[in-house]
Amino acid sequence: MKEPCFRCKRPTYFNDKMGPLKDGSLFHKGCFKCWICGTRLTLKTYHNNRNDTQDLEVYCAGHVPTPGPHDPIPHRSNLLFSPKTKGEYPHNLMRPGNP
Repeated sequence: MKEPCFRCKRPTYFNDKMGPLKDGSLFHKGCFKCWICGTRLTLKTYHNNRNDTQDLEVYCAGHVPTPGPHDPIPHRSNLLFSPKTKGEYPHNLMRPGNP
């Protein structure tokens, strides 16, 4: 069975597929576009949403979501295949309190 395209869910064939991406998803060449503006992307020009690991869509450089001023800094361990933390930081990364 052929693996489905992430965007249109139809089977991808060898001569018309892009990927697999870092998260394992595949796209047709025609479906590999920015989610916002529809600009065609390549494996070198696509961006993922680094703020929300559950968002598997692809974006161009101009439309990739940027963090807000009060969003926690994503941890390196959370960027791939792990749920987003809600502001909980490991104790070794926090500054020690002044006594």
